[in-house]
Amino acid sequence: MKFDLIIQGPLDKTSIEKVDDVSDQFENVIISHWSENDSSLLEGISSKNVSVCAQPTPDRSKTVGVMKDSTFFYSISSTYLGLQKCESEYVVKMRGDEIYTDFLPLKERFLQDTGKFVFGNIFAKPWSQTEYHIGDHLFAARTELLTKCYEMLYKIYTRKGNLVKDSWAIQGYPSHQTAETILAKSFIKARNIPKQEWSKFATFKNNFDVVDICSLGLYVANWKHGNTVYSSKNNPFEWPIKTLEDMR
Repeated sequence: MKFDLIIQGPLDKTSIEKVDDVSDQFENVIISHWSENDSSLLEGISSKNVSVCAQPTPDRSKTVGVMKDSTFFYSISSTYLGLQKCESEYVVKMRGDEIYTDFLPLKERFLQDTGKFVFGNIFAKPWSQTEYHIGDHLFAARTELLTKCYEMLYKIYTRKGNLVKDSWAIQGYPSHQTAETILAKSFIKARNIPKQEWSKFATFKNNFDVVDICSLGLYVANWKHGNTVYSSKNNPFEWPIKTLEDMR
């Protein structure tokens, strides 16, 4: 089964210095970043299956439906550009300020049901606390479905959608919707799940799965707002959610 990898966000040595080491786990690796970034960081990459795409950093003041101090629209924009460059049926998305060295457990979990969205457990929350609060740092999905998700969100937030009809996509409203919950809802909408089914845990269980990032070899994960770095060598605590049943 063929997978592409999207590394999205500002260029960061964390992923760039390891991209050659992980590139053989994918058909193609797409680095999607901002054209203002220092492109000299890319000069040491030698793998032939690594490509780069860039765009100017988006102007959040021109968006609607997303918080102006949130990085969510940045993530939407850089991931969407990367998805348009994907050639494989399946895709893994990760952030540029993170790295994972063994993607096999994620791929194996995903291949059990390729219709699902399989996410890393970092920052995932129980359904009883917040419905659809997945981890959005690392995940795998069908390229076609994920592209549909991101195109939908990009159009909504750039005034080409309908916020009245798509109120589920408004960040911070209702019920303090987060980027993670909105991304998850965009996936079930892309799968044409009827709206009346969204509030059921069974719907969540049928469309999502989770993998423990501690199973993905040596890793570095970042919580920028909390100024905290998690890694296989320095993990402040074990993420409590290991399986989807832990999210009930």
